[in-house]
Amino acid sequence: MRKGRGGGVTGGEGSALLQLEEAFGLELTADQKHRVRVYIEQLRRWNRHINLTSIDRVEEHLRLNFFEAFWAVREFLGERVGLADVGTGAGFPGLAMKIFRPGLAVTLIEPNYKKAVFLKETARTLALTVEVFVGKGEEFSGWDQVELAVFRALRPPAALLRVLRSRGIPLLLFEGQEGLADAGFRLSREARVPLSEHRYVRLLESVPASSDECGQKQG
Repeated sequence: MRKGRGGGVTGGEGSALLQLEEAFGLELTADQKHRVRVYIEQLRRWNRHINLTSIDRVEEHLRLNFFEAFWAVREFLGERVGLADVGTGAGFPGLAMKIFRPGLAVTLIEPNYKKAVFLKETARTLALTVEVFVGKGEEFSGWDQVELAVFRALRPPAALLRVLRSRGIPLLLFEGQEGLADAGFRLSREARVPLSEHRYVRLLESVPASSDECGQKQG
């Protein structure tokens, strides 16, 4: 594939990238920009055959699917090196996070077989090594190797929350966190996504069962 100026992104896309880099306080490498371009082309091609995304404009792809993920890595991951993206769909945010920090150990959990095939093929095309698990999060047996569970489109089901809490695995949510206090998680940190008035990313830590018991006794 021919690379243009800006690491494979040309014309209006390159201008949008520069604007988003400034807004999110990020500076992408030429390799990262090229992978973003390849990913978007792959997404458009596969989206003709399976329903991966309703987003059509490149600028929206860049902002919502890529830069939010890149920014979240910088703001929330710290020294964590292993995460699982549950219900990842077309690979967002998990595979995009891998583009930004290739050293991450990323597991993409997706129950839809056709989407899982897309994820495997896209990771191969991008020359990125990820694990793709075809199934639900509560069916995944590798949680002991995961440091962070990521959710965007999927609300964490109760059965999975019990698994994560029992292992002390925190949650990174690209949506709301209402009701999760009752499931044994508490808000640790939140930050508003740049260029958005209402979108937040939140980090929730698990509350040990003993803490609940102490609170109930004191009450």
